[in-house]
Amino acid sequence: MRRIKTFDIIRGWCMFMMVFGHMLSWWIISQDRWLTSALHSIFGDIVAIGFLLISGLSSVIFFRSRLTKAEASTGYSVEHVKSEYLFRALLILIVALLYNGFISIGTLDPLNIWKWFIPLTIAISLLLAFPLLKISKSLRLLIAVGFWITHYYILSLLLPYQGQVNPFGVLYHILYNSKGLHPILCYFSFFLIGTVIGDVIYEIYLTNDQKERRMAIKNEVLLPSLIIGPILIIIGVLSLFPSFLTHATFSSTVYSLGVILISTSVLLIIEEFEAINVERSYRFFFYYSYYSFTIYFAHNMLYFLLFERVNALTIWIFMPLTFLVITFVLRIIYTKLKERVSIKAQVGKLSAKLAIYVNERSESKEMEKDRI
Repeated sequence: MRRIKTFDIIRGWCMFMMVFGHMLSWWIISQDRWLTSALHSIFGDIVAIGFLLISGLSSVIFFRSRLTKAEASTGYSVEHVKSEYLFRALLILIVALLYNGFISIGTLDPLNIWKWFIPLTIAISLLLAFPLLKISKSLRLLIAVGFWITHYYILSLLLPYQGQVNPFGVLYHILYNSKGLHPILCYFSFFLIGTVIGDVIYEIYLTNDQKERRMAIKNEVLLPSLIIGPILIIIGVLSLFPSFLTHATFSSTVYSLGVILISTSVLLIIEEFEAINVERSYRFFFYYSYYSFTIYFAHNMLYFLLFERVNALTIWIFMPLTFLVITFVLRIIYTKLKERVSIKAQVGKLSAKLAIYVNERSESKEMEKDRI
């Protein structure tokens, strides 16, 4: 299956906005923190939900593509595909915990070893989603909505025990440390919704007939998104107005999901019908998508870039210059080193090697048993 530019654009935009938001938080003076709050209110959940949804979408397309390859190959089995998927999830989990470990050391708080930054949420989502990929899309969607609703109920029960040393306090820490980030019960829902959309898109792109594929995208992706998306936006905005501007509230997540569904389907239509030449914009966001994990872990160094904080006006001088340098560096890295600097690509390579090793060991043990 060919690389779909829309997914790179959405994921790249999410990474760009994350770095943008963090630079605002780190660099702006306290008197002008209203600008950071405004940006976070408008885009915070759109960025997080967009990244989780595209992660689920791309992971299921990867998994289905590998299964198709296994069916057509004698040296590549279904068990190999499953092992590769699980190793990928476990390696991301290790990287996430290492990152959290550095955060714990930097903040002198050992409890931050388990904190719901995006990498940890993605790793656990991959593991939770694995057994669900064999069930139907409709059932998966129901489970996603179930997680979403249950999250708010469990949060209301556990919130009074925050910070307490008892079983409920420990459970709160496991599920919601910290609530302002991306706790698994809520954001796994959007990862799982992404796998449903990914399955639909994967099935559409199995056809080589362009006319048939375009018709399927319009009927199965664009039309449902243009019906469901606006409904979600309206519900999100009107429900407990204006709580849709408050991070991680029910209103905000409903509203943000609607925005992402519409944006993704419209971009997919533009790409498929070649309505607009987006090559230059795509190349910009491609770097942020291809090196998404690398950027996530490395961008923390920007915290130390400015020795003095700036105001809401002068920050617009430093930010564009910083992004210009970052994009230029990413372009050079891609040209010279390509996947060698991509944590995501290296995790993929290592998971494939580990899957081969495990399967070879399993086969050799089976052969020894047969000899006995």
